[in-house]
Amino acid sequence: MTELAKKDEKVERRVLPRDEAVAYFKGLGEHYKAEIISSIPAGEDVSLYREGKFEDLCRGPHVPSTGKLKHFKLMKVAGAYWRGDHRNEMLQRVYGTAWASKDDLQKYLTMLEEAEKRDHRKLGRELDLFHLDEHSPGTVFWHPKGWALWQEVEQYMRRVYRDNGYQEVRGRSCSTRRCGRRPATGTSTGRTCSRRSRRSATTRSSR
Repeated sequence: MTELAKKDEKVERRVLPRDEAVAYFKGLGEHYKAEIISSIPAGEDVSLYREGKFEDLCRGPHVPSTGKLKHFKLMKVAGAYWRGDHRNEMLQRVYGTAWASKDDLQKYLTMLEEAEKRDHRKLGRELDLFHLDEHSPGTVFWHPKGWALWQEVEQYMRRVYRDNGYQEVRGRSCSTRRCGRRPATGTSTGRTCSRRSRRSATTRSSR
């Protein structure tokens, strides 16, 4: 990264038709990128960005040159299965961030540090509010103090909604995407929104 910033290489954009972009990356042996492009609807153009000898698929936009990337930090490295499927090859993912100035970079890193101190998973454990269990990912198991706090917040929100002319309804917490896409003026029915979860959630609707 430091060497690239020193070179200050110009970043250039070009656009190819989808099928031509697929053939281009297949020719480079970049079969994963070719697969991604193949999922784009036929007839759409694909944007590519080049700096020096390296060219990659990206929507953009990008900085005008690599010289703008002097203030950066590589954050972490992680493994990830292609397309999130454990049957596929494990790939390596590198996370990083770059900023216009050293001061901006430091402010961002400080913000991350402060956010980590306030991570809800950390606070939930330290304050004995709740815990998460690997046997039920995404489910919160509330402890007495945490549930009391939840109820206080819930009652406060009920008062706010009631005071502002809203009524309370109740429905499932999970449904198909079709339900969310229905017209705003439509009426939700059991036939329109199939239920996939036995859990319930409280929602509100305006009069």
